[in-house]
Amino acid sequence: MRNVLVFLMFAVSVAAAPPQTSKARPAAKASLTGCVDERDGQYVLTNDSNLQPTARLQPAAGSPEDNFARHMGHKVTVRGVLAKAEPLPVMTVESVETVSDTCAPASEGQPK
Repeated sequence: MRNVLVFLMFAVSVAAAPPQTSKARPAAKASLTGCVDERDGQYVLTNDSNLQPTARLQPAAGSPEDNFARHMGHKVTVRGVLAKAEPLPVMTVESVETVSDTCAPASEGQPK
């Protein structure tokens, strides 16, 4: 009988224990500069050397997503919270600053 009581007390303490959570790294404030593009229905920031996506853009809470549409094809600096994700990091954009009204990959002979 004593063994059953000990077992029940152990089972209750295990069931009452809070679940273990993985220790995820918190997202960090950051700024990124690149070109705004739309790929697969999502806005992305691309590098200006070969126009490869570097981050997926999402608006901060309360900001309209069409804000990115105004900057399509422009080189910008976005500021916000950068979170690691696969296949691309996700930038929750709090502000957008235009660097240039055009964006094109650098030619082989041009400085980057």
